[in-house]
Amino acid sequence: MFSGPVGAWQLTGVCRAAREGVKEHLRTLPWLVVVYEGTETATGLVCDVWRLDLASLQWASMPSLVTARTDHACCAVGGSIAVIGGVTRVGNDDTTTASVEALTSREGAAFVSLPPLSCGRTYSAAAIAAEESDSAAGQVLLLGGGNPSYDPLSTVQLVDLATGVSL
Repeated sequence: MFSGPVGAWQLTGVCRAAREGVKEHLRTLPWLVVVYEGTETATGLVCDVWRLDLASLQWASMPSLVTARTDHACCAVGGSIAVIGGVTRVGNDDTTTASVEALTSREGAAFVSLPPLSCGRTYSAAAIAAEESDSAAGQVLLLGGGNPSYDPLSTVQLVDLATGVSL
C-alpha cells in the first residue's frame, strides 16, 4: 500500500467517483519539477527543465537553464526553483561551477543568473531550503558534494542565494 500521490493514483481504479476525487485532489498539489541532468548529446550538454502535472501524469517543458550543467544541486526555495553548481562544459573540457540560477513561479518567467557561490565551485551537493525570512532570494543548506579537483566534501554550508555568500 502506497501513500501520497502514488497511493492516490491507486484509488483511481476503484470507481468513477474515486477517480474524479483523486484528480481533483492532485490538482491542488504543486508540480513535480525535474531539472534534467544535462545528458550529453551530439551538440553538448542539455539544459532542459520539465514539470510533471500530478493530476494528469503529463510532462510539460519549462524554461531552459541559462547554463547547461550536470551533477548540480536543485531545490525549491523562496517561491523559486534554485539550481546550484554542477559540472559545465567549456570547449571540450568539463569544469565545476559556482554559478546559481533561479526560476520564479511567475507566469512567463525564465531562469536568471544569481550571484555565484562565495564558497567556490561545487558539484553533486544536496540542497535543502533553509530559513527564508532573512534573504530576498532565500537560503539553502548545501551538503557535501565535490570540489573542483573532484574530491568529495563533507561540508555543510548555509548560502544566501541573493548574494551568493556562504554564511
